[in-house]
Amino acid sequence: MAALDRIRTDGFRRWYERQLIECHAWLVTWFLGVILLVSGLEVAGAGSRSRVLGVILLLSGLAITVFSWKRYHLLLEVAERLGEQATCTGCETYARFSIKSSGPAPLPDGGDPALENHGGGVWLLARCRKCGNEWTMK
Repeated sequence: MAALDRIRTDGFRRWYERQLIECHAWLVTWFLGVILLVSGLEVAGAGSRSRVLGVILLLSGLAITVFSWKRYHLLLEVAERLGEQATCTGCETYARFSIKSSGPAPLPDGGDPALENHGGGVWLLARCRKCGNEWTMK
């Protein structure tokens, strides 16, 4: 998983920040897709000569809107789930950990089904840089 490599090299805070920036770029793309979709409706209703162009704009806008909304929602969900678990349970320090190990398979307790559907069941064993406490992020 590319996100795991970025967390290891750049740190969690930088990864989280970039994840949210990318996520909101997809939200802007969604908004532009909505504009394209509405423009297609307008052009298609203008006259018989421009109906084909209007339908093409409408379908393009619909495809962009659906894809970018799904991508926005997925990235935001993964970032928020990991962000909620990025606090050390020992000293309550936020996002100051290193990844000790990780795995693509679900944990023996079953893990979180929503994250397993989106992240392929990836789990992280984090180690706090301040106190040395270890916890699992799923």
